[in-house]
Amino acid sequence: MKFDKKISPELRNILKACTTVAQRQEIANEHSMSVHTLNAVINGQRSITDSTKKCLIDLVIKAIENAKEFNQSLINYYYALT
Repeated sequence: MKFDKKISPELRNILKACTTVAQRQEIANEHSMSVHTLNAVINGQRSITDSTKKCLIDLVIKAIENAKEFNQSLINYYYALT
């Protein structure tokens, strides 16, 4: 799988809106990463690397799970929140 160097603005907004700070902290801890590093990648201030991509994938999975709790797709859940 090929990743761009930075996260897209659309995905950035979706991840911030569809996950909580506590969820981001928990996922960062699971990957032995600082939440500040994860937030910097989400905000486009740092590039996606091999060490951050698994954490980002888990964060996208968590956002999808949050949407599924409300029987919605991730995009519909995002639009409902914004």
